[in-house]
Amino acid sequence: MQLVQLCTYGAAIGFLLFVSLAYHISSNGRTSNKAVAEADYLVNDPSQQQFFENKNLSTPYCNCSSPFSSLNYNQTLVEHGEYAPLFVPESLQSMPLDILDKIAANTIDDSVIVTVANYPMRKELYNWMEWMREAQEENFLVFCIDPKLYFHLVVAGHEEKAVIVPDDWFVSDLELMRNSTTPLLDSVRLSHMKTWILQQLAYLKDTHTMMLDVNQVILRPRTREYIQTLLNMRPDTHLIATQDSSDQHVLNTGLTMIRGGDSSKQLKRLLANTIQIQESQQHLHQQEALNLAMVQMELNVKTGIIVLLDMIHFPNGHQYFESKRLKGIEPFIVHANHKTGESRIKLLQEHQFWKPIDDRVDGISRQVDEIYAKRKQYLDKLKGEPDQAIS
Repeated sequence: MQLVQLCTYGAAIGFLLFVSLAYHISSNGRTSNKAVAEADYLVNDPSQQQFFENKNLSTPYCNCSSPFSSLNYNQTLVEHGEYAPLFVPESLQSMPLDILDKIAANTIDDSVIVTVANYPMRKELYNWMEWMREAQEENFLVFCIDPKLYFHLVVAGHEEKAVIVPDDWFVSDLELMRNSTTPLLDSVRLSHMKTWILQQLAYLKDTHTMMLDVNQVILRPRTREYIQTLLNMRPDTHLIATQDSSDQHVLNTGLTMIRGGDSSKQLKRLLANTIQIQESQQHLHQQEALNLAMVQMELNVKTGIIVLLDMIHFPNGHQYFESKRLKGIEPFIVHANHKTGESRIKLLQEHQFWKPIDDRVDGISRQVDEIYAKRKQYLDKLKGEPDQAIS
């Protein structure tokens, strides 16, 4: 009897060991398959749930060279693991009152639309302004890199929508950018300026900023309201941007909306890192530097700070003008970023995205040139008559 009981007991133990071994083998197999099959941003482990694959940061529609091929992307994600020591300001010097007043005057529902331009970009700027009005976006603010563009806008009756970028906002190249005689839209220097301005606006309390390039043609009313709704839906969202590739791996910085205020510590860190990268590698555009700064950020699809707009409603130039994959869907904004200079203006004209502003802008430009010429004559006269200048 005891022998039978011992045999039964031994058989039970053997069966349990067999089941345990089979489960262990099966579990390892499933884990291995899952690791291979799922993308970074779809796995359940929050520490690995990446919105962007760090190993794929190519910029297929960017006109500038990519720095990403030289990076080692088989690295472990480390929080605050930037490539160099990083200084993130707790606060910035107070903004000039005239800028604060004009931001307040053009703020709607806690958000303001801004753009950045210099004098040689004035025609594309005025075309952008006309499309803004047609889309019923009457409130916006132009950050003028040089005083001549500001004066042009004043003569045209837009003083309440224009400010001059303060000298202390320039991290570098102040005189070079102030005195530029060429349009800066396609220049790496303007992309640096955009980041400096975004950093200043990120420290504004209770005001969100939507920055648009002047080659962003806004087509539908309430576009700002729609994007701001995406920002308000989730407190963790601090940056909204468009895509520059269909695989959701590359941000396009032609349209960005940022959350202002003290809560945006990760955003402030991201912008500080972007500026540091741009200053250490001055050939990089803002888009390249920002994507590079994100390599060592946790970009969780559920709790990360960034939300990407879909390319159907917010296409880039290649997607809209060349691929023609929208299938009759009217986008909110079209970004003509795949052409430069006169080629871009010609493209906009061919697709009826250019308003008849040339004669009006040229007329204002002649007035501005005459005023500047008289001012120069007066100053030259004062230099030649020092006694009269003192009196």
